Amino acid sequence: YDKDAWAEFADVYSRYIYAIIRSMRISAHDAEEIHQQIIVKLWKVLPELDLNKIRRFRSYLSTITKNEVLQFIRSEKRRLERETIASCDSALDYLNAIRVSEIERIAEAEWRTYLTNMALRQIADKFSAKAIEAFRLSIHGMEPEDIATKMNLTVKSVQTFKSRVRGHFTAELKQLRDNLE
Repeated sequence: YDKDAWAEFADVYSRYIYAIIRSMRISAHDAEEIHQQIIVKLWKVLPELDLNKIRRFRSYLSTITKNEVLQFIRSEKRRLERETIASCDSALDYLNAIRVSEIERIAEAEWRTYLTNMALRQIADKFSAKAIEAFRLSIHGMEPEDIATKMNLTVKSVQTFKSRVRGHFTAELKQLRDNLE
């Protein structure tokens, strides 16, 4: 129950948890509610948690998130059924279609995106905004020629930016993975 430790924890993981929830097409309002339930649960269980029994903390967070979302989905399904319009409601069809493997796939994809964005934020002050943007576009699959055109740069400049940023990005990403996974 250390305020500073909790603030650091929330800073590192809160957006990740919320992103997983929203990626499952949960409305912003419902996602906020689920997110708060998860945060409260974590606040209660983390001080007593035996970290030696957990292989990967991120997996632990994903499991808690998945379970809360599934609980929400079950509750929502029961509510819709009680309203007798459930058999026609497209929301119920979607809720019934969600599978645990889909939630895990979403969580994994969100984790990669979250770490990538965090690594880019961490190294942003070491490079110009153009260098970071050129690198960001390249990791999203844009070709150097297209980046050069879009950013009004030469292809050589784009390649130089990518090369310079890549080393720092890779090191930062590795450090984040070592620390957070």
